[in-house]
Parts: sequence; structure tokens; C-alpha cells
Amino acid sequence: MTISLQLAVARCTARGLINGTAAADYSEVISLHRMMQLEGETVLAAGLLALARSLNPSEAMRDVSAHGSQPLA
Repeated sequence: MTISLQLAVARCTARGLINGTAAADYSEVISLHRMMQLEGETVLAAGLLALARSLNPSEAMRDVSAHGSQPLA
């Protein structure tokens, strides 16, 4: 089984965010969550969703609102 470099990096980043060894940014967590869901990485996706719920998305939402787009979450 081969995986893309992008998926390998995303997995490592997800693990780092979940374990707290990397700084969590709400929009990055949501993007990685979606990617992990699409790739079938359900355990990592669930961990990222739990992390996203613990973060304060208000700053990310304010940035999105300023650009006239809908929030990702």
C-alpha cells in the first residue's frame, strides 16, 4: 500500500495537533479533519474534531466573515 506525501504529512500533523506537540489553529484543524475523513482515517478525524470543539473559533469566524465567505465548520 502506498500513500501520498501529502497524506503522510497530514497524518503526522494531525497526530501532533492531537497530542499537543504542535500549536493548533482552528482552520487548520478543520481542514485536516475533512482530509482525514475523506481518506478514511476515522480515528484521526475524530481526534481532530474533538480538538476543534475545544478551540475558540471566534477569531477564525471573524476572519471568514470579513471576506464574505461562509464558515467551514
